Amino acid sequence: MSKNFLGYTNANLADAKFVILPLPYDITTSYIKGTARGPEAIIEASANVEVYDEELQQGTYVDNLIHTHHVPKLDFQAKADKFIPALNGYMKSFVKRVSQRQVLISLGGEHSLTYPIVSAFQEVRGNNFSVLHLDAHTDLRNEYGESIYSHACVMKRILDAKVRSIVQVGIRNLTPDRMNLIEQRKHHNGKTILDTYFGHLHSTYKNMSKEILNSLSDDVYVTIDLDVFDPSEMPAVGTPEPGGLGWYEVLDVLRPVFQKKRVFAFDVMELCPMKHSINSDFTAAKLIYRLMGYLGAH
Repeated sequence: MSKNFLGYTNANLADAKFVILPLPYDITTSYIKGTARGPEAIIEASANVEVYDEELQQGTYVDNLIHTHHVPKLDFQAKADKFIPALNGYMKSFVKRVSQRQVLISLGGEHSLTYPIVSAFQEVRGNNFSVLHLDAHTDLRNEYGESIYSHACVMKRILDAKVRSIVQVGIRNLTPDRMNLIEQRKHHNGKTILDTYFGHLHSTYKNMSKEILNSLSDDVYVTIDLDVFDPSEMPAVGTPEPGGLGWYEVLDVLRPVFQKKRVFAFDVMELCPMKHSINSDFTAAKLIYRLMGYLGAH
């Protein structure tokens, strides 16, 4: 079993174009447990991804070294109210070790992990960047399960942290009060703009690309909850939701962002590996490698 992404020799942190950070945390998950096994499953599956990319017609790995970092020495069994601030402290130090030419790729684990990562980048880069959020759920609850750091609250924490804008794509599950919040934040009024694209309203995501690009600043952090995919293509998630995007639809959303904006970091969250079924693990690994290719082609 490989401990390095793609199964190749691990590059030194300072030399790598891409830095993989596994974060096996799964405490606030409210439906199916098991996302703590996600990072290991993605890395293991990645050893079976061909390094020649058929879409880009290039061997991305050949010209772009990859460093797979070790799991941080944190208490991954701690409750979120203790763990998320602890991870935030770790990430503030770690992000400073990642240079401007490098791209940090975090692997979850549950989606609550995204907030401390984004918060750490705010300390280094300020608030002048957008967050592109692919998900079936808005994750805009203020509190869930008696915690403000639940996976269901991650985008509310980022919204409150006042990044420049948040663009959500693939949403198809929310509550009336979250819909009211979305309506309120469509306009600037000195606050973070929140643009939400619901899954049922868009039959062709390729046609949305220009609109999405216009809603994003030049610098972008991308967070991908794998339940943005339809369960028929990505069954191994903790909170599956029907009516999701297909493989090529997800790429139609991400391709122009990765090729035309400055994506300095992204994460892939909420893989919940299923015994005797590795298609979701492999799809997540290939997605990451494809996104590396979009950035490595620059």
